[in-house]
Amino acid sequence: MTHTLDCDIAIIGGGMVGTSLASLLAASQPQLRITLIEAQPFAQADQLHFQSSFDARSTALSYGTATILRELGLWKTLQQHITPIAQVHVSDRGHFLGGVIDAKENNLDAVGYVIENAWLGNVLLAHVQAQKNIQCFTSSTVTALTPQQDCALLNVQTDAQHFFIKTSLAVIADGGDSPLRAALGIGTQTRAYGQTAIITNVEFSEPHCGVAYERFTADGPVALLPLGESNNAQQSALVWTLPAAEADEILKLHDAEFLVRLQERFGFRVGHFTRVAKRFAYPLQLVLAEEQIRSHIVLLGNAAHFLHPVAGQGFNLALRDCVCLVETLRDAIALHQSPGDLSVLQTYLRKQALDQQLTIEFSDKLVRLFSNNQLPLIALRHLGLLSLESIPFIKNQFIAQTMGTAGRQFRWKLPEENPVNPGGDTVMDSRLHGSDDQAINNTDYDVVIVGAGLVGASLACAIAQTDAAQHLRIAVIESNHHAQQFSGEQFDPRVVALTHASQSLLTNIGCWDGIVAQRVCAYREMKVWDGEGTAAIEFDCADVQQRHLGHIVENSVIVNQLRARMSALPNIHLIQPAAVVDVVPAEPAFPRVRIALDNGAEITASLVMAADGATSRVRELAAFATREWDYDQQAIITTVRTERSHEFTAWQRFMHTGPLAFLPLQHQGDAHQCSIVWSADDELAQELIALDDAAFCARITSAFESRLGRVTACDKRYAIPLRQRHATSYIQPGIALVGDAAHNIHPLAGQGVNLGLLDVIALAQEIERALQRGIPLTDYSILRRYQRQRLASNLGMMSAMEAFKRLFGSRSLAVNWLRNTGMRRLNSISAIKKIIINTALGVS
Repeated sequence: MTHTLDCDIAIIGGGMVGTSLASLLAASQPQLRITLIEAQPFAQADQLHFQSSFDARSTALSYGTATILRELGLWKTLQQHITPIAQVHVSDRGHFLGGVIDAKENNLDAVGYVIENAWLGNVLLAHVQAQKNIQCFTSSTVTALTPQQDCALLNVQTDAQHFFIKTSLAVIADGGDSPLRAALGIGTQTRAYGQTAIITNVEFSEPHCGVAYERFTADGPVALLPLGESNNAQQSALVWTLPAAEADEILKLHDAEFLVRLQERFGFRVGHFTRVAKRFAYPLQLVLAEEQIRSHIVLLGNAAHFLHPVAGQGFNLALRDCVCLVETLRDAIALHQSPGDLSVLQTYLRKQALDQQLTIEFSDKLVRLFSNNQLPLIALRHLGLLSLESIPFIKNQFIAQTMGTAGRQFRWKLPEENPVNPGGDTVMDSRLHGSDDQAINNTDYDVVIVGAGLVGASLACAIAQTDAAQHLRIAVIESNHHAQQFSGEQFDPRVVALTHASQSLLTNIGCWDGIVAQRVCAYREMKVWDGEGTAAIEFDCADVQQRHLGHIVENSVIVNQLRARMSALPNIHLIQPAAVVDVVPAEPAFPRVRIALDNGAEITASLVMAADGATSRVRELAAFATREWDYDQQAIITTVRTERSHEFTAWQRFMHTGPLAFLPLQHQGDAHQCSIVWSADDELAQELIALDDAAFCARITSAFESRLGRVTACDKRYAIPLRQRHATSYIQPGIALVGDAAHNIHPLAGQGVNLGLLDVIALAQEIERALQRGIPLTDYSILRRYQRQRLASNLGMMSAMEAFKRLFGSRSLAVNWLRNTGMRRLNSISAIKKIIINTALGVS
């Protein structure tokens, strides 16, 4: 039997317009029952694995659109992959006149923004799926929409079922070729431009400097929208409008020929074009629905008006339509009116009619004026460009229309909600925010690093010692009173297996010689074997022409040397003991991060780096999202003495209950001590901790198969719960997560600290690069470049460790056979072993 579902608003079309409307409705009216119906299956909305693509299509977001997305609370996430437009340069090919819209002249952080469609869709989709009052139906088609006296009835067909949806308001947002619009008999007014838009991405020889170009030619406009992580990037999205016949010819050209033709048409404002991505072609026409509303029905987006892309106004106008509709529905519901009442929808259309008319006419007239070589029209557009530069009123109107701020201001949220800052997603916390005209009583720094442990102290030294950073004021905040000391015969139970890359970092910041003078142990070999089988693999430094594979060093030794180095650098100020109790991210109105400390002090910084460990307080206060899960294991760490020498070898046995590692130590030539890391299931770990020293030594001798003879003594044991944790993003405006604050992995390969030090290298290099090029530290491109370097790499390592953990934790006979066979084969192929060793060492 066919069943019927009831909802308040049904949105047909799950593209960018449909998901935007659903998100706005859910935020404005959380009591509404919203249904979203999409004919295609939803792609996985996974922000964690998003990667920018040279072939990706992009959208230009106006300043007004950015304001709406900020109000919706999505801007911080979207900012991870956007390019601000600093200027819009409008010119007429072959003539000297042009106009410029400059963000700085208008006291703005950007005129607009460019974003990959995939990222915008990803964020919108993830937001929709997180809302409790939105029900999504994917791979579902509305085969019929029938207006009723008090509702609209939708006939929905999926692969598995057929059902009806009864709704107060049906929103048709299914695109420019809307089948539902046609089925309802709603006609369209069409103006064919006889043009085709070639859309692709291009690279060129000069930095784009955040400039968007609208270059008008006799055959149609050529638009370049800046892409990339900073103003120094050399890549833009291209929209090249051509007569249909010429477009077909251009599409068939090889890349080199295409770039030559583009160079001829556009000129050399960005230097030489060097690369082009996959090309797409779209015939251009203006399509306007003759009706946008009927009782219980409204058309939105391309279903209502499909514009020429010359001014990039399509999505921006559609989003303003959405906001106006939401505002209208909010007011109607407050008066107990049905969302689908014709009078309500007429109010919406009346409110939005002027904005639609101005935007549609603006786009249409711009195309027709600049795509014509008749002398009267050439003179007219010269007059227009001259007015654009010389008459402030005309320029201001043009800017307002381009930026999407020419229309009325919307108030779409619930009245009792807090106001929203124009530069951020939420109002600044009153604990740190004084009045707008009152300076905050604080201490200003250029860089603040929270955490003076191994990663935080390394980062402070790496930044502070560079020539470009000598003028910087750097603060390091540490909550502990002092660094722990271990000396003489007592070893620190926490040790690090430093790779060559980590050693190079510590050498460059002037700490390595002091570490070596205190206590290190180089290891030349690594032997790994399967405790549930017979296979083994061995790595030798001689295989890659190195003197060693790495060094085992106690954490306290490294930290103490780093602290000594910090004290020798005059541009570092250590604030200790002090804990961060509040963080307010940067925003355009105040582009510095504000930090409150538990001692009552308040400080600000252009950049804040959270290096405060796996339970990072900064990460929590700044509301970074994380993905995490328990392993139900604990790592038992201690130092043991063995009957035989460790042979300067790192040993690791894999068991189904967890790996056991013996890491070589030495003191005054004594090579019979090892640091052990025994990862064991919780129940076994508790049992091992409860044993007396003699019984524990016997158990560990047996578990290690007496490879180094008997374990004769052990120091105090510590148990550390194991948990996988990864921040879905490492950055926010002015804030970066580093080391364990960003990623915390299983210790089976000893890569945790090394990954953190690679973070340090990348972030310090990006800061030095920015300082050398005169880029302010508040420029978000610095952090975006850091994240692009480290996020994917860290995820790869974490995924590999997770795979190893699962592979060696299985007791399946089939898996046992597979891993033993694989290890034996791998041990016999020297070329692959060399690749593994070099990757682990961090060398090429």
